Amino acid sequence: MAVIHPQHQPPSIFSASALWTGIGLFGLVLGAILLAFDGSVFSAVEWISEISHSGPSDLSPKTAEAIRDGIDSWGWAGLAIAAITLPLGNETLRSRMAVALRPFTVRQEHDQLPPDRYGSDFFLAIFAVLVFSVVAHWSLRTYIEVGWLESEDGLSEWWSVATYLAGAVAAGAAAWALRGTRHSALKYFYLALAVGFFLGGMEEISWGQRLVGWGTPAALEEINFQGETTLHNVNFANNVIFEVLFWGSTFGLIGGLWRMTANTRGLSDRMRLVLPSLALSPALLLIMVWRTGDIWETANLPRLVMDHFNSGPRGSEVPEALLGLCIVVYTLSNLRQARHLNRLTNDAATCAPANPDESAGESVGESAKENA
Repeated sequence: MAVIHPQHQPPSIFSASALWTGIGLFGLVLGAILLAFDGSVFSAVEWISEISHSGPSDLSPKTAEAIRDGIDSWGWAGLAIAAITLPLGNETLRSRMAVALRPFTVRQEHDQLPPDRYGSDFFLAIFAVLVFSVVAHWSLRTYIEVGWLESEDGLSEWWSVATYLAGAVAAGAAAWALRGTRHSALKYFYLALAVGFFLGGMEEISWGQRLVGWGTPAALEEINFQGETTLHNVNFANNVIFEVLFWGSTFGLIGGLWRMTANTRGLSDRMRLVLPSLALSPALLLIMVWRTGDIWETANLPRLVMDHFNSGPRGSEVPEALLGLCIVVYTLSNLRQARHLNRLTNDAATCAPANPDESAGESVGESAKENA
């Protein structure tokens, strides 16, 4: 008698009670310790700094203040993680979340996109993104004053313009391909992306102002710190973009992890057409490092290490270059999936009978003849 071996499925984020609870307790305990004993923790850091040098190495007031801010930031971060993960350790809450999300996230009978393959192609893609990210970081921060590379009409800016416009075209094509499929409602999502990317590309070249040479309206010139016909260089809008880059990268990484963990269990076509691939993670992580913000600057360990080796962020071109890469990869991969669904829909329509009622009548007639 053959032995039936149970199929092992990867762990689900909706059933890992111990994992969520453990993460939450770790964050709670760590955050409480850092906030309650911040003085002792600072003394320990100061002691480590002293023994790491052969001679006296008193921390400067500025460095000491930065360390204290970092300890507090990590303490509050631990409490924030606990507030999110501890409730997820409750099975009832996760079950309700699963029921609410199932119609959108779990694979349905009519879904047609194949599961993602995490083989050599995936690792080659993630390696290529990593190489691009490292080269962009090194070159754009090292040669920040090279005009042809980082000036207003330099290579980095035209790279952003090209990627925005390519993303707009790809997103528009994906919306067109989804029109006749079961997921035609997603065409509005891609149309919104196409419009947003087009506006981003036009903003990068100041809507052609420097090419054509028209003047900036007086009302806009007063609030635009570059004196151009753009919105993203207005102080308020610039701060919003700063936050959007950070949180967009954060949610992009979460979406990539979700897509990978839910892949073999059955992820719906809707989510495959929305969630990014984890192959973008090197670029998204580097954008997060560059765009953490002042509040978390002292808790940004990768950035502190980079600053120590004189390789910290300089300028603003690196996140924009990495964003352009993410836009192109994301929209082109989704366009490929949308076209695949479109082909399957057209093939099904071609194979279907022209008039189902007549076909049904012919089948009944043929059956009656055979019975007679």
